[in-house]
Amino acid sequence: MGGPVGGGEAGRSITLRAALAEAEQMINRAHQPVILADVEVHRFGLQDEVLKLVQKTNIPVAATVLGKSVIGEQHPFYLGIYEGAMGRDDVRQYVESSDCVIMLGAFMTDINLGIYTARLDPARSIYATSEKLSIRYHTYEEVRFKDFMRGLLGLRLRRRAVRKIPHPLPIKRFEARSGRAKLTVKRLFERLNAFLSEHTVVVADVGDALFGAADLFIRHRTEFLGPAYYASMGFAVPASIGAQLANPKLRPLVLVGDGAFQMTGMELATTARYGLNPVVVVLNNHGYGTERHMQDGPYNDVWPWHYSRVPEILGAGRGFVVETEQELDRALLEAEHWKRGFCILDVQLAPLDRSPALDRLASRLAKNL
Repeated sequence: MGGPVGGGEAGRSITLRAALAEAEQMINRAHQPVILADVEVHRFGLQDEVLKLVQKTNIPVAATVLGKSVIGEQHPFYLGIYEGAMGRDDVRQYVESSDCVIMLGAFMTDINLGIYTARLDPARSIYATSEKLSIRYHTYEEVRFKDFMRGLLGLRLRRRAVRKIPHPLPIKRFEARSGRAKLTVKRLFERLNAFLSEHTVVVADVGDALFGAADLFIRHRTEFLGPAYYASMGFAVPASIGAQLANPKLRPLVLVGDGAFQMTGMELATTARYGLNPVVVVLNNHGYGTERHMQDGPYNDVWPWHYSRVPEILGAGRGFVVETEQELDRALLEAEHWKRGFCILDVQLAPLDRSPALDRLASRLAKNL
């Protein structure tokens, strides 16, 4: 099943029908199929098609970190993020034990694969993107991604009995601990989860800002942006400008490390120029934190900026220094109500502290050494 019998539309139609026939047979025979949705579902505007497929078949759906928020995470058939060893263990086990993984618009990048700790068997996979369509070890040439996605909805796919599946962790009520105990990355993300609302779009930079954000609960589709393809450091602050201009109803929550902020963070001048009002959380661990866990040295240090004083330079915005949970609580409450411009939180963290996602990756890699 290598490609079209003839060229042009007729050949593509024959190839599409052959691909759909094999997909129908594979899905219907599967005991535990699962959908893994990624960024091209966003890009081609196919979220409704994915939801219809889920509703038609009761097949649960997971997302990659690059495709996070492809559907609202409160959906009853949504599993959570699959990202190899960085993801929650219950989601990882469910996806990797599936006998039919339907990968839709998925890019097999190092970040999406949890730094290549994902275990996805091509012999048990349907892999459809704008660049390639393969079912098990059969490759179908010149099949459009949109055509295949819409073709799936026309198949006679059996409806499954509803089964017990993993779900994203519920949002816990956050109560700041008293005293001067230092804030941790884990507690930071727990508080940020409680800060999210129906009108928030999360924009995460590369590194632990992105890894930690994978566990945030996103209510509606396409309300999470992260550079999990090229892993371009310095993405988040400029991206928040585009995100808010594209949809002024959403207020960006920007998660960025101090190293990444020093690359592009002064684009807050453009933010101020256009009257935008993101909440910028700088994870200030005094250097390149993710790299410290691989190999530490003075080359991981960065110059200690006073991030909370950026508003003084730009003549706009508000700044906060955050060292404790109570200070974080107060800063986020003030930022929530002050919407006349951007707010920037200089969140002081220990150099070797890390998110639960990065901790999961490290512990699982250690077991394999």
